[in-house]
Amino acid sequence: MRWTTIILGASLLAGGGQALAYSEQDSARDAYQRGEIMSLEDIRRNIQRDFNGQIIGTKLKSNETDYVYKFRILSPDGNMMTIDVDARTSRVINVKGRR
Repeated sequence: MRWTTIILGASLLAGGGQALAYSEQDSARDAYQRGEIMSLEDIRRNIQRDFNGQIIGTKLKSNETDYVYKFRILSPDGNMMTIDVDARTSRVINVKGRR
C-alpha cells in the first residue's frame, strides 16, 4: 500500500512537470488557432514590405492578454533595428534604430 502511494505521488509530480513545460510557443499556437493573433508568416511579410533589410531574429513576448513579436532587422547599410509588432493586428508598436 505504501509503495502504491509513493508511485502514485511520483506519477503526479512527473505529470505536473509537463504542465510547467508549456511554452510561449505553445501559447502562441493556441492563440493563433483561436483566431486571437495573426500568423507569424503574415506579420513577417508585412515587416519585409515596410522595412528595408533582412530579418535576423524574431522573439515572441507575451503575458496573459498581449502578444508582441520583436524583430531584429539588419539594413543593407549595416544598421540594426528592433521592431515591436502587435501580434493581434500586425501594427508596429515601436521601432528602435535607424531605417
